[in-house]
Amino acid sequence: MKAYIVSMASSLLFLGSLPAFSDMHADMQQLAEDKQCLSCHGRTDDTPRAPGFKSIAAKYSDGEMRGYLVDVVMSGGEDHWGSATMPEPGEKRAEVSEEEAQQLVDWILGMHKE
Repeated sequence: MKAYIVSMASSLLFLGSLPAFSDMHADMQQLAEDKQCLSCHGRTDDTPRAPGFKSIAAKYSDGEMRGYLVDVVMSGGEDHWGSATMPEPGEKRAEVSEEEAQQLVDWILGMHKE
């Protein structure tokens, strides 16, 4: 009986977190759109211009390169994924603060678990 109660309580806690997760996903999707990430990237590799978020998450799944990814999101550059060049902020891409870059990177890396 105790196991049943613990199981039910855990389920209710998980279900209660779903709206928060959904809201967070929608917020991050909007941030990615606002910062023009979705102009080149998609959730999958369907967009030929840049790697998909899931591929990025798989490549960097250990999280050791998180700081590097934050820097790339903030400054752009080349030679970090084949021949694709990520535009520098400014004319072709919106400015991304460090906090926004950290949020986007954490969201993208979280896609490895999906």
